[in-house]
Amino acid sequence: MGKSILMVDDDKDFIYSLKAFFEARGYEVRTAHNGADGKKEVDKALPDIITLDVMMDTDADGFNLAFDLKNNEATRNIPIIILSGFTDHLKDKANSFEFIMGNDWPATEYIKKPASLVTISAAVDRLLAQVNAE
Repeated sequence: MGKSILMVDDDKDFIYSLKAFFEARGYEVRTAHNGADGKKEVDKALPDIITLDVMMDTDADGFNLAFDLKNNEATRNIPIIILSGFTDHLKDKANSFEFIMGNDWPATEYIKKPASLVTISAAVDRLLAQVNAE
């Protein structure tokens, strides 16, 4: 089996299309639809990379998970791609994101939704190649 990806997003149609795409390319893909379930999946088996939405059960659900993972010795080196349109909501939901100000960014990369499969795939491949080179 190939590299493993954990995809955490509450948009089930989006996740299922990404899952099919990456499985066809030889990746093992697990999914979760909120931060709590994402954490459970990480606890079951460490993925090689994570794609993570921000706004799920709460406005900052994805950030909470990302910070938890980056503050944990066992998971801090897993690359995280924030795959979200949260920046479209910064003006009207600024209070939800205040806690990230002044903190180190918990993700390796940010891709704004909507994003093409080519863009997402290129980021996954590039980040996994960097991890393998280290």
